[in-house]
Amino acid sequence: MENTFCRVHIDFDALIYNFRQIKNIHGNIMPVVKSNAYALGANAVATVLQKEGAEYFASGTINEALALREAGITKEILPLLGAIHDDEYKNAQEKNIVCLAHNQESLDKSLKYSDNIAIKLNSGMGRLGFKTNEIATVINEFKRTKITPHYVLSHYASADVISENGFMQKQTEQLNNAIQMLKDAFPDIKTSLANSAALIAYPDNIGDIARAGKILYGGNPLYGTEKENLTPHLRPVHSVTAPILSINHLKRGDSLSYMQSFIAERDTIAAWVAIGYANGYRRSNRVYSQDSDFVPHMNLLGHHCPVLGYITMQMTAIDITDIYDGKNIQVGDEVYIIGGKSNPITVEMLAHWWNTIPHEVTTSLGF
Repeated sequence: MENTFCRVHIDFDALIYNFRQIKNIHGNIMPVVKSNAYALGANAVATVLQKEGAEYFASGTINEALALREAGITKEILPLLGAIHDDEYKNAQEKNIVCLAHNQESLDKSLKYSDNIAIKLNSGMGRLGFKTNEIATVINEFKRTKITPHYVLSHYASADVISENGFMQKQTEQLNNAIQMLKDAFPDIKTSLANSAALIAYPDNIGDIARAGKILYGGNPLYGTEKENLTPHLRPVHSVTAPILSINHLKRGDSLSYMQSFIAERDTIAAWVAIGYANGYRRSNRVYSQDSDFVPHMNLLGHHCPVLGYITMQMTAIDITDIYDGKNIQVGDEVYIIGGKSNPITVEMLAHWWNTIPHEVTTSLGF
């Protein structure tokens, strides 16, 4: 984060460790570096992983892929959102970036501009992709132009919903026939079907290349499910810190933050930390209550200190009453918003407190 006191710290040794752990599960990994590598820095992440042997990368847009090329990424890049305008298809062809064909218009433009094409199948996600009953027509279009597609992609919408007869299984059934048709027509086509959750929970449905996103950055894609222990040991890749700006002593009955959103029920010592909603730390309508399970905490000296009152634009107050001895905490001391040398705040914890998913936490509190 620029022009701010708060900082994002990236542990590249942890990134490499996680990549190697994932490769023990499936040898062919496509790191997902879309949205600036989940806001952790796509160019730096991809550069490290290319040196580690990654042969494929998944960006979000064509422009993200072009930025990776400028940063020296020479391996295959597949933009998961595809292209829209003709100049994007031209740039993709010039820089040898895969074009994504997910509907008739994108198929026509891909065939016009490129010979490095991936076919996207919609197996129930309802975003991008040909329906499985359209595959015969897609095959005929490729045959007519004498171009061979290199990849077929899909996305399991419910791989993290553990079930023996759920939507994941229905998706797999829908995909199998269409993929077999494509393989019969183009024997060398490579499949990429699994996201992080499917990579762990459904190893038989990965395809040739596994797309690793959340798991690569240290998140457990099966967190909170009966299969969360299947995920190998991972290390958190990033932490977020911000310094203390002031330490305030409140008497019982004193208020703090906007709309008197915190009123001290005891003499309280509050530390104001230099992070707020302008920095991605979510403002919530929930106000402080020691009994609430959804009050965010920050890590200071290895202790989880609850947020007090409303979060403001660039500052948030935390309760340090129980750990402050008058000397051990000073203005300028760093507080961990994510991470901590001991008793760390995890992305999953913050996602729970914010009532959201870890992906949103990471992308909010990133570069």
